[in-house]
Amino acid sequence: MTTPMAQQLMNTTFTSSIATHQRLKNLSATFGCSEDLVSRYAIGISLRKGPIPQGWEPSVLNQNLTVLNGKSIRGKTMFKDQLSLFLVMLAMHEPEAESDDVRALFTLHWERGVEFMANTIGDLDWLEFLTSEAELLPQ
Repeated sequence: MTTPMAQQLMNTTFTSSIATHQRLKNLSATFGCSEDLVSRYAIGISLRKGPIPQGWEPSVLNQNLTVLNGKSIRGKTMFKDQLSLFLVMLAMHEPEAESDDVRALFTLHWERGVEFMANTIGDLDWLEFLTSEAELLPQ
């Protein structure tokens, strides 16, 4: 895919809130994998939950912060060679989205997915969490 939108998304930098960066660091340590892998999974989880409500923002963290700024991640790192898949998922779950909204929507889905994962992981390990999420998929 070499459309102007795809080129723009692959060359842009997505930046999260400080709270999302902290949650992402914590999840990455818990799961023992990279932050970009957790980020891709988080976007998928959030998209599956449907459109982002108007005015949604990640909740604030005031304690146990070890980061000073939001997480910055390049589109090339975020999407790897799967941008087409992410765009199809976005079109399916955000049918009212305009092309000008795509970058912001990916950022919001990333942050919502990370927050959801952080709030629901509990004592589960990576495999248990993935299994519990897969069980919620429609048959």
